[in-house]
Amino acid sequence: MTSKRVLGVTLTSAVVAGYAGAAVWSAWAAPPIEQATGFGDGDGLTRYVLTADTTAGDLLAELESVPGVASAQWVDVDRALVAADGLSPERLAAVPGITDVALSTSVPVLGTVTDPLFPQYGWNLENTGSNAYGQAAVADADVDATAGWDTGTGIGRVVAVVDSGFDSDHPELAGALWTNPAERCGSADTDGNGLPGDCHGWNFYANNADIDNGSLGSHGTSVSGVVGARADNGSGSAGVAPGVSIMPLVAGGGSTVDIYLCAKAIRYAVDHGADVVNASWGGRISGPPLDALRSAIAYAEAHGVLVIAAAGNDGGDRDTSIVYPASLPEPNVVTVGSSTAADTIAGHSGYGATTVDLFAPGTRVAAPWNDGGMRLVDGTSFAAPHVAAAVALYRAVLPTASVAELKQALLAGTDRVAAFAGRSVTGGRLSLARIGAHADDTVRHAFTSMTARAGTVTPTVGISTPAGSGRYSVDVGLGMESQGEVWALSQQPVTLDGVTVPTDDAGDARFDLGAITDSDGIALSPAVELAAGRYVLTVQLYRDGEPLGRMRAAPLLVSAPESSGGDAPGGTTPGTQPGTTSPDGATPAPDSQPGTTTPGTTPPGGTTTTPPGGTTTTPPPGTPGTRPPGGTSPAPGTPPGSTPPGATIPAPGIQPGVTSPDGTTPAPGTTSPSPTPGTTPPGGTSPGGPAPGGTAPSPSTPGPTPGTTAPGGTSPGTTPSAPRTTTYPEVGPFGIASLSPNVVDTAGGTLVTITGRALPSLPTVRVGTSATATVVRSSTTSLVVRVPARTAGTYDVTVHARDGRSTVLTAALTYAVAVGSDPSGSTPGGTTPGGTAPAPSSPAPSSPAPSAPGGSTPDGGTAPDVPAAVRTGPHGERLVRSDRFSALGSIWSVNCSASCTGVAI
Repeated sequence: MTSKRVLGVTLTSAVVAGYAGAAVWSAWAAPPIEQATGFGDGDGLTRYVLTADTTAGDLLAELESVPGVASAQWVDVDRALVAADGLSPERLAAVPGITDVALSTSVPVLGTVTDPLFPQYGWNLENTGSNAYGQAAVADADVDATAGWDTGTGIGRVVAVVDSGFDSDHPELAGALWTNPAERCGSADTDGNGLPGDCHGWNFYANNADIDNGSLGSHGTSVSGVVGARADNGSGSAGVAPGVSIMPLVAGGGSTVDIYLCAKAIRYAVDHGADVVNASWGGRISGPPLDALRSAIAYAEAHGVLVIAAAGNDGGDRDTSIVYPASLPEPNVVTVGSSTAADTIAGHSGYGATTVDLFAPGTRVAAPWNDGGMRLVDGTSFAAPHVAAAVALYRAVLPTASVAELKQALLAGTDRVAAFAGRSVTGGRLSLARIGAHADDTVRHAFTSMTARAGTVTPTVGISTPAGSGRYSVDVGLGMESQGEVWALSQQPVTLDGVTVPTDDAGDARFDLGAITDSDGIALSPAVELAAGRYVLTVQLYRDGEPLGRMRAAPLLVSAPESSGGDAPGGTTPGTQPGTTSPDGATPAPDSQPGTTTPGTTPPGGTTTTPPGGTTTTPPPGTPGTRPPGGTSPAPGTPPGSTPPGATIPAPGIQPGVTSPDGTTPAPGTTSPSPTPGTTPPGGTSPGGPAPGGTAPSPSTPGPTPGTTAPGGTSPGTTPSAPRTTTYPEVGPFGIASLSPNVVDTAGGTLVTITGRALPSLPTVRVGTSATATVVRSSTTSLVVRVPARTAGTYDVTVHARDGRSTVLTAALTYAVAVGSDPSGSTPGGTTPGGTAPAPSSPAPSSPAPSAPGGSTPDGGTAPDVPAAVRTGPHGERLVRSDRFSALGSIWSVNCSASCTGVAI
């Protein structure tokens, strides 16, 4: 065992690596969680394996046309698996071309159920001797997680979880989901693997792209959480490798998985770049199902991929009581038994002097559940993912190691424990304390100045190496995030020591540093012009043409430039005419809420909006320099609140002077006829355009009738109040500056704009603890969401990034009845009398809305059906697809706001 360090030292080390370990410990002071009482049943369908005459026609289509067949798929060259409801084998055997029908083989997932427990605890990661409620504990009977995190957290590595499902909305798994770089979500099969829309994995059980698998995915969710639950996110626990990407491959549901589908999933994992496969299931199988499984595992070995198997929960000897895959002799199988907090073998755990390789924590482990909460879980199902996560960490420091070398390093690093001697190959329990011995630490890096405003950005990289004379050079690489993926930034000029070199299509620019006799303390300050966005900086040092150490990468966050006019992030300078460009390079969002003021400034006649804690502001009507409702600044000399002659009154979501989102001329009602100065325009609209929260009426639409309530909730004859805005002093990792409006209708549908300095790409926004808002569009500095319906009250708003970071805006939204309702009964964004208004969520062409993969991209235009190798970035950048950069999708969880050591790649 390793000697225990003072806790403060451990946590400091974790912070240096980019993870504030203190957040992990504080999470375990959360409210009690319940013990899991089972993983549920499957989907109720019966699965048959059909032997087929492959010379017959399209058998799958023929099978799927049989009433009662839910899905059909090939699992071998002459075998198809059919999921059916209420069909007899004889009915399937009657299909032409079918020569045999048999029930498919399912085995149980290997979790167990014990009595309920209350506290949430983390003994499995760092055992203090007192944080393992309900069982005896021995200090340091753990996997030494924080010691492993000093070397890395698995960023850029992929763990395939072949199981029952995933919970893509779980806060603990936010940012952990793997993305297929060659496939967009949707109905197209752009990567040609026959699985349309497998952008995050595949559900072989239902034969579709739903990797969550509904309520059937609790076991897989918990296994995934043990692997890679996010650390330092202020909730729940943490996984053993909190930086990895998880590739969920669904092969069953509830408490069982299908062996044929498991074999298919393993092959998929290998083909799509997984570093390791977790198999928390097993049983007594034979014949063709076992042949298919062994063939898939051999395929993984041939491609350098380890398969981690659970030892089983029958307390049996795997040497003599055979269970597969745990008892398989294949050299790339690692079999794991369960240990307790007292370093003993768990009563449920399988063991075996020649078959079980090592033990890992598997009793009362806190893990995510697919209802958004946490459970305490038991079983070798949860010992195995500790080891799968460890393999990912070892692979990060041993990228070129063979399967045998990787397995040897893993097993050699175990802590030897008397209770495990003779019951396993190693006689030990998993430990990450020795992983650093395999890391190349001859070259050390320190990244600073990694946050900046747009313009000339000058990060600083300090490199320390053992003294050695020679001729030195360095590659400075740049990647840029676009729609959730990091691309190489090509043809971008980089200047270092007065020399400018453009990056190549790999994103690299090489610089000659000359002859150096003492290399200790090299300092690099490359300068590059960058627009607002999220970038990755990589550095590789060379001596005499040979690389020194590993390439390192670190996140570089660039926010919109400060404006001399004091504009709010993502907004326009007060007084700027529509059609101008905002600081982040995009045309101002058409749904920008009127009435917002710039954080930290005092508008004429208004109030200062950024006292600590956030301030609610309503600028007085007619404030000079503010945008009136509708978004158009009045021409000089125009009386406040009036519409200048010949002015355009934009429909909701349409900017003056531009075409509508569908590419057509604005619909009738978007352009007002030229009225006589001082008169009310035809149609009865009040001067100044539509009221906040309302819609622009067409010329034939009568204005508000006296005695009624105008759109936006104001009475006729009164000045419509502007939406109320809460401002913040650039809080949290995203530098959130404002939220508007802060009062919305209980019916939902209101558009709310959040501004910030470095908002995340493809965010998730929650209202309260359970409701999710719909993201209409987002950029680095502006995020527009459509809020869900909720009962009256005040709710927190939480902005989640895919990398696990989040910011909670406490009591940010108040729901009230009939806020901004339309007198016609339609809700904001609904149908106006006389026709359908363009949806407020429809962006103007100059400010395209991001969408789920398969829709329009935030870079502009519609994404091609086949993912391109080259694309144009949001500010005209040349972006080239790159395996090196695309593997760094979770690097944003590394905190380099002050300094960091970066990530080895």
